Amino acid sequence: MVNYLIRRLFSMTIVIIVSSFLIYMMLNLAPGGPLWELTQAGSSRESALTREDYARLEKMLGLDKPMHLRYIIWLAGDDWLDGGTRKGVIRGDWGESWRVAQGMSVMELISSRIGNTIILSGAALLLSLIIAIPVGIIAAVKQYSKLDYALTAFAFFGVAMPVFWFGLMLILVFSLQFKAWGLPALPPGGTESLFGPDQGSFLDRLQHLIMPAIVLSLFQTASWSRYMRSSMLEVLKQDYVRTARAKGVIERLVITKHAVRNALIPIVTVIVLSLPSLFNGAVITETIFAWNGMGRLYINALTRGDYPVLMIFLLISAILVVAANLLADVVYTFIDPRIRYS
Repeated sequence: MVNYLIRRLFSMTIVIIVSSFLIYMMLNLAPGGPLWELTQAGSSRESALTREDYARLEKMLGLDKPMHLRYIIWLAGDDWLDGGTRKGVIRGDWGESWRVAQGMSVMELISSRIGNTIILSGAALLLSLIIAIPVGIIAAVKQYSKLDYALTAFAFFGVAMPVFWFGLMLILVFSLQFKAWGLPALPPGGTESLFGPDQGSFLDRLQHLIMPAIVLSLFQTASWSRYMRSSMLEVLKQDYVRTARAKGVIERLVITKHAVRNALIPIVTVIVLSLPSLFNGAVITETIFAWNGMGRLYINALTRGDYPVLMIFLLISAILVVAANLLADVVYTFIDPRIRYS
C-alpha cells in the first residue's frame, strides 16, 4: 500500500505540473493578454495611459519576458535571478491580486474565502448523502411501486432543474413572499447579516446557509439516488442475496448487511469524483446568493481579468480532481475486501 501511494503521489505531481503549465499558457495566450482591458478604445484609462506607461506596467508585472520564462518564474520564483524577489507558487508566493482586491496577496484573498466555500460544499455534500443513499435504497427495494415512481420523478426534477433558476425561485418564495405574508423568511443572500443582535452567530450563519446548500445539493442528490438505485437492483439479483434469504435471514439484515455494502462500491467512485464539482459548482450558487466564497471570487476575477487569482483557482481545481481520484482508490480498500494494492 505504501509503495502504491508513493507511485501515485509521484504521478499526481507530474499531472499537476502539466496542468499548471496548460492553465498558465491558455490564460496568457488569450486574445489581448492580461492587459487587454487597458488597450480597448473607450477605456476609462485610455487618455491617461501612454505607451511608456503600458511598457512600465508590463515590466512591473513581469509580462515583458518570454512565455516559458514567465511560467518558470510564476511556478518556482525568480529569486535565483539577479534582483529577483518572487518565490513562486510552489513555495507559497501566489502573487498579488490585480483588480479584485488590488495589492492584496492572492493567498490572503483565497484564505479569506475558502472557508465559506468549504462550509457550503460540506453542507451540500452531507445533505446529498443523507437523502440520496436512503432514497436510492428504498426505490430499489420498492421497485415499480408508487413510491419508486415518485422518487424517480424527484430525481428527474433534480437533474433537469437549472441551478440558477431554482435558486432565484427559492429567493422569491422563501425570502420575498414569506416576508410579504408575514411568515419567518430566510435571508436572500450573503454569509451573515450585516447588522443586528444576531450578526455572525451560529444561527444567523445557518439561516444564510440553508438555501445555497439546498440548491448546490439538488443535482447531486438526484443523480446519486439514481446511481444507488441501479447499483442496489444489480446486487439484489446476486446469488449471495438469494442464498441469504433462503437461509431465513430477515429482510432487514439482507438489505443492510449483504446488499447495501456491496452496492456502495460503484457509488464510491461517483461520489468521490463529484467532490471537485461541488467546489466548482459553487460558482453559480455563490453568485446567486452573494455567498462570499471561492466561486464568487472566481466570477469577479474572470470578469475583471485578474489573472493571478484565476490561475490559482484553476490550479486548486486541478489538484482537487487529481486528489479525488487517489481518494477513490484508497476508499475502495475499506469497502471492498477483495481489493488490495501491493
